[in-house]
Amino acid sequence: MHIQAHVSLKEDTTFHVPATARYLVEIDKQSDIRALRSDPVLAVLPWHVLGAGSNVLLTHDIDGVVLRNRYQQIRLVKEDETSVWLSVGGGLNWDTFVRHTVEQGLWGLENLAAIPGTVGAAPVQNIGAYGTEVQDAITRVQALHLLTGERHEFRNAECEFGYRTSVFKGRLKGQYIIHRVTFRLRKLAHGHPNLMYDSVRERLVGKDEKQLTPLDIYEAVSAIRAERLPDPKQEGNAGSFFKNPEVDADYFHQLQQKWPDIPHHQLVDGSYKIPAAWLIEACGWKGRCLSGTDACVSSRHALVLINRGQATGAQILQLAEAIQTDVNHTFGIHLEPEVIIL
Repeated sequence: MHIQAHVSLKEDTTFHVPATARYLVEIDKQSDIRALRSDPVLAVLPWHVLGAGSNVLLTHDIDGVVLRNRYQQIRLVKEDETSVWLSVGGGLNWDTFVRHTVEQGLWGLENLAAIPGTVGAAPVQNIGAYGTEVQDAITRVQALHLLTGERHEFRNAECEFGYRTSVFKGRLKGQYIIHRVTFRLRKLAHGHPNLMYDSVRERLVGKDEKQLTPLDIYEAVSAIRAERLPDPKQEGNAGSFFKNPEVDADYFHQLQQKWPDIPHHQLVDGSYKIPAAWLIEACGWKGRCLSGTDACVSSRHALVLINRGQATGAQILQLAEAIQTDVNHTFGIHLEPEVIIL
């Protein structure tokens, strides 16, 4: 365990906005929680969990304890003819882990390549991309209760996974830190590529689909993301800022009468998912900045809000709220943030 006081978090989140933590604590084992709770100063302060800071917007200083999990071990739990089960420390970089799996010829996470963050953050957000959600591979999550330090194990169904959410982002928000996550992955001969998205399929044109490997998909998705999304090291951002909204069939057909070219994807329940990026761009926000600030909408992708250098978290939040107002006024649709706002 490592404790620091009055620590700048500017380089610890991908938005790179100014913010300070009263205490930053790095933990790597269960007993660290109990040790912190026995400290008379730290125990009474509010606690916040911060992974790689890739899905967080800090709008003010954190007058409390910021916890970071540094447990990074990958452990083989079991193996059978078709699959392997890997238990992974929550503090491990997500893309480092995904790269490890595809290099081992394992199917399941290759479409989730190049997503910033940690393994522990993945189930909280139920990260997803290119036709895959992490819930599809998770069998269980081990989490430490922030008050008692007790370890609790959540099976997949108990995680209450949904679109970019889970029980850890919902009714148990702020109560746990993810210690380990167990994944079931398919062996090379017992899996197949997910080519649901045209962009992935087009990237692999000319290759025999039957010969594709997890590494092929990983590299294709990584290249697509590098082309479409701004690099957080150059322009601070947290990737997609808003969730893609869903509307019922009746309302979608009303929208379609006014905007015949509105892109959409029909879901199994008959509702429609509409790309938030299209709604934002249709309202004229793509490439625009909040007046007099470096809080902007990326010119490369309208779903990505960026810090061009000197923006504050409060300014980026103000930009997000202005976008929500315009989209709601124009389309009657409320955009829900995907990013956690503190």
